[in-house]
Amino acid sequence: MTPPRDARRHDVVAPDGVLLRGWVWEPEEPRGTVLIRTPYGAWRHGATAKAWTRRGYGCVIHDVRGRHSSEGDWHPYLAERGDGRAVVEAIRSDEPGLPVVLSGGSYAAHTALEAARVVDVDALVLLVPALGLAETAWDEHGEPQLLHRIGWWHQHGRGSRSLPPLADEELAARVNRAREVGVHRAAEEWGWTHDVLSGWRRLWSAPPVDLARAYGAIRAPLLLIRGDHDFFFADAGRLADAWSARIRVVDGPWGHRLADDIVDDDVRSRLRSAGGIGGVLDDWLAENGLPSASPAPAAPDGHRARRTRSAFDADAGRWRHERTA
Repeated sequence: MTPPRDARRHDVVAPDGVLLRGWVWEPEEPRGTVLIRTPYGAWRHGATAKAWTRRGYGCVIHDVRGRHSSEGDWHPYLAERGDGRAVVEAIRSDEPGLPVVLSGGSYAAHTALEAARVVDVDALVLLVPALGLAETAWDEHGEPQLLHRIGWWHQHGRGSRSLPPLADEELAARVNRAREVGVHRAAEEWGWTHDVLSGWRRLWSAPPVDLARAYGAIRAPLLLIRGDHDFFFADAGRLADAWSARIRVVDGPWGHRLADDIVDDDVRSRLRSAGGIGGVLDDWLAENGLPSASPAPAAPDGHRARRTRSAFDADAGRWRHERTA
């Protein structure tokens, strides 16, 4: 781990005494704060942090409990609510009066949602969200996502540091073995510890998240960015349906890595020329009265559509915006 040179440490003590660590990148005059909590190494997200500081936000990026610089034990999807609340409350104490935005992609989107259940924030920006254990284990047709889950748990689910990914041949062999003898018996052959095997069993037995019950009472506006080719696309749609506050859904021809998944150079160029996903983000922030790089004024409360959608038309090379409710 190489600490970022352009950020300062940001430490928070959780209610149970566990030290949660991260970094904060700061503009000269902060107009808001963005919080991202990730299991993939907070220091690796400097480019994301700088994109937020250019918009006038301080950006706090934390390692989740049990990962990288944060203390405690790593149990995926189990400790994010209380830890997220502790970090948000620390930010509110440090920067009273400034808006707080929770953001994150994939697992980090889960951390943002869980924190928003128990502490008030001003907005959420979620990208290709992984909503929970069951949502990552099964696709919308009830089929097990063996390739993704075996690969992820081998690389990221077994300790405070991520391991190198499995070679394609080994991953394919493990998927085939899980199909032959079942996910639990197969995992017992892979040399995983008792704690990791317990988490693996929890993954396959977890119930789906009741999204309306879990997140339906959140009053903050949501920008939800999903991908046409993302394996969590259907889950993002269910989250959108359950959201009762203002929401804009953003769609486009990408997968879990967003624009990095677009292999057609012409499509990538058209997306950049149309302002990219960042342009939609700027307009949405401005419409909701939040600091933004967009010159667009905030829309009066009575004129803000409750549900909208922005979809990138790859053939036309432009965004299409519509009200959906």
